[in-house]
Amino acid sequence: MSSGEIQKLQESLRSAQDAVLSAIQGISEPEAHQVPAPEEWTVAQVLAHIQEIQSYWVSKVIQITREDNPNVNRTHDEGRQRVAAVNDHAQDSLAGLTRRMIDANAEVVAAVGRIDPKDLARVGHRGEGNPVTAGGLIQSLAAHLQE
Repeated sequence: MSSGEIQKLQESLRSAQDAVLSAIQGISEPEAHQVPAPEEWTVAQVLAHIQEIQSYWVSKVIQITREDNPNVNRTHDEGRQRVAAVNDHAQDSLAGLTRRMIDANAEVVAAVGRIDPKDLARVGHRGEGNPVTAGGLIQSLAAHLQE
């Protein structure tokens, strides 16, 4: 893979963030904390989740580039930390959540920029029989951000 591939991945991450920012444009503080339906997350919870997954998954991408075939699935404890990160910030202000999401995205884009392009093809796995490359994991993250 080339440095051009790194740039494409970085642009995918930036575009995903832009899509989120566009989606929340004009949302009021009360709307950000309103539960849309039972068992659904508020906008604030979604933003907290986006911040958490960016930091978490880029750490797993880096792990793939440094270790041979690591398991990058969330452990039970990591799953609890994910839920706690969302719950801990569910009542934060929309401006604060947005700022932290933007900061997390900038850190992820910078981290991806430091990856040697040849390491994008390195393989880890997400559970039994589910291989994933470092580059593929970055692509999955960008796609998930836009969901």
